[in-house]
Amino acid sequence: RSRPLANFAMRRIFFLCAIGIAADCAAWGQQQPAGLETPWDVRTILAALTAQTNQLKPLLAQLNPQQWVDKGASSTYILQWQTAQRQLQDVLVSTQRLSQKTDSLSLALDTYFRFEALEVSMRSLDEGAQRYGPRAMSEKLGAYVAHSFDGRQRLRDYLEDLASSTEQNFKIADEEAQRCRGIISKEAPSSSKKKKY
Repeated sequence: RSRPLANFAMRRIFFLCAIGIAADCAAWGQQQPAGLETPWDVRTILAALTAQTNQLKPLLAQLNPQQWVDKGASSTYILQWQTAQRQLQDVLVSTQRLSQKTDSLSLALDTYFRFEALEVSMRSLDEGAQRYGPRAMSEKLGAYVAHSFDGRQRLRDYLEDLASSTEQNFKIADEEAQRCRGIISKEAPSSSKKKKY
């Protein structure tokens, strides 16, 4: 009977350790780490970025890079224009997903890098508009890049804080796991002392 009882004891220790780790992680997750934006603040940032991004739709629709090519521009502008339209839709989808789960590091990374990729495309199109398009259109594209900078910077700051918070969360879980391993290593010898021959 000693072996079944020992196995039961070990399973109980594993179970209690798992509960302890989960409880510590949950408690940390419920606390708002110092310096980390609240979910409401993050959604405010994302709402502003979404509004600015939506303003790009009519601007992109008014661009005609084929006319630029006719004036001697590289045909690459056409591909960049098409890419920018896809990137815009991807940014809006990613932003919506992050607003629903603001504590997701993977979603925050995805959203930030999509904004960065869209900015690269818009800067390139802005350069094309300056050389081959109407001046008014170039000014509008430049204004978007400038006005969206603050929002993207706040998103980047939040991303850095969230990464630091997530790392701390894993550190707590690792410390708890090591503590449990220590308990288990102490319990294991005592459970196997008695053997029947």
